Amino acid sequence: MAPPKKFVGLQHNVRRMHPLVHAMTRELHKVARSTPDEILDLQERRLRAMVRWAAVTSPFYREWFRRQKVDPRAIRTVEDLSLLPILGRDHLIHRAEEFRTYPARTMWQAHSSGTSGRAVTVYRTPGSSIYEMCALRRQWGWLGLTPDARRVTLGSSDFAANHPGSPTEVVPAANQLLVSSYHLTSDNLPKIVEDIRAFRPDAINGWPSSITILADLLRERGERIPVRAVLTSSEAMRPSQRALMREVFEGPVVDLYGQTERVAMAGSCEFGSMHIFPDYGIVELEPVAGFSDRWQLIGTPLHNWGFPLFRYRTGDVVGRTPAAPCKCGRAFPLLGPLDGRVEDLFHTADGRPLPLPSTVIDDVTGVREAQIAQLAPGRFEIRMVPGPGFDAVRLEQHFRRNVDRLFGSGQEVAVVTCRSLPRSASGKVKSAIIEHSPSTSPLQHR
Repeated sequence: MAPPKKFVGLQHNVRRMHPLVHAMTRELHKVARSTPDEILDLQERRLRAMVRWAAVTSPFYREWFRRQKVDPRAIRTVEDLSLLPILGRDHLIHRAEEFRTYPARTMWQAHSSGTSGRAVTVYRTPGSSIYEMCALRRQWGWLGLTPDARRVTLGSSDFAANHPGSPTEVVPAANQLLVSSYHLTSDNLPKIVEDIRAFRPDAINGWPSSITILADLLRERGERIPVRAVLTSSEAMRPSQRALMREVFEGPVVDLYGQTERVAMAGSCEFGSMHIFPDYGIVELEPVAGFSDRWQLIGTPLHNWGFPLFRYRTGDVVGRTPAAPCKCGRAFPLLGPLDGRVEDLFHTADGRPLPLPSTVIDDVTGVREAQIAQLAPGRFEIRMVPGPGFDAVRLEQHFRRNVDRLFGSGQEVAVVTCRSLPRSASGKVKSAIIEHSPSTSPLQHR
């Protein structure tokens, strides 16, 4: 869920003014020019330092090394990672606080149900966030964008809920024009187009589903808004979406892959290849049982000293890695096509589109799993499985506030407690689904 405008500006200023920004930027650009051996050496030096730090300061790893009688100094290379346990969402649902090496008040907290519908809590240091920002800016540079590129950002509509008079808002400190994803309608389009043109963006940035809605509305009006690049994240993208964005915005469409847990990062280069960012994290690919061409992504971050998560199984699946090297010439490993978060488009009772509707359930604690279902336009059911700290009354109030704030008032919402949620063939809970009849719900309500 997107933070409010004031917080966006504050975070941007903290990152931009941090004394390590220039040093991190120089290092990241140096890595992009490095050889595979030089990159591996960097990864292993950081890995050794982080493992030894975690073994002393993280309650989880301190206990694990003692119980398993493993010497942290034995983990020296990427191959030695196999000595460490593979983590999953259950560790973060039940034991998140045990991974912290810094006080919670000194870090930024985040919650997400991601693609799995299972809510987790994570932390990251300001330095980790700054490193991520610098890595993003490096990717922008591959596309000819400057660090201060002006971006139209489509995401959650928190700001629109606070300022209902306009579907857009400028955040000068972040060089962003926020456009509410939940107010992309023909009636609002003239105001949105006017504000975008006045803003003179270098790039369009946001969820593919939201950018697609805007592009479709623009095409219907015969409008084009040329930009240097379209930057997408948080969802898998369909070929038809990519083609529409390219047609309307006339710039390359580049994607970014990451997770709330911040264990791995990958992004498209100027030639369209998806590259792992090896200075951000170490990536392992675990074969998916029953498939010869699917691998699950396991990440080990090399930047977040306050919340080390070695060998975290993300739940994200990728296809076969391209055999041919990328024309960009960088020694960054290639990543196969991502089988990521694709959600059906919800609608309000008055017909407004609601892209990426699972944002309504992303910021919760106290549940093991959560799901939102659309039973009819404007009629929704939120389902939750109790977890540590569960408080049904508090959560119901929280969910209803989220729906009012993000989808708009006047929606019909039922919040129910369940023993479990149905899973797909891959074992995941789909966090947002459309059901045309409430009788299809296979759940036990409280």
